[in-house]
Amino acid sequence: MKSINDLNVELSGFRSEMKEFKKAMEKRMDCLDNRSTACQYNPNVCATARRLEEHIKNDSGKAGRTTAVIACVISCFNVALTVITLVVRGM
Repeated sequence: MKSINDLNVELSGFRSEMKEFKKAMEKRMDCLDNRSTACQYNPNVCATARRLEEHIKNDSGKAGRTTAVIACVISCFNVALTVITLVVRGM
């Protein structure tokens, strides 16, 4: 009987510790949610959003155009290679 009472006391203590832990985790999660929401509505709050905004402002578009030209050249080369291969095999 004594061991059952001891287990009940330990279980009661464990439950209270778990409740405290749950409250602490809920508080942390709320804090993270608030930070995330604040970052979405106000980019000045979030460092990553600030850096991304600066990058977009400073981008002249030259790198994007260069990449597009290279992709177009590669695609044209592949089409030409396919046509040549079909013509050679067809003959």
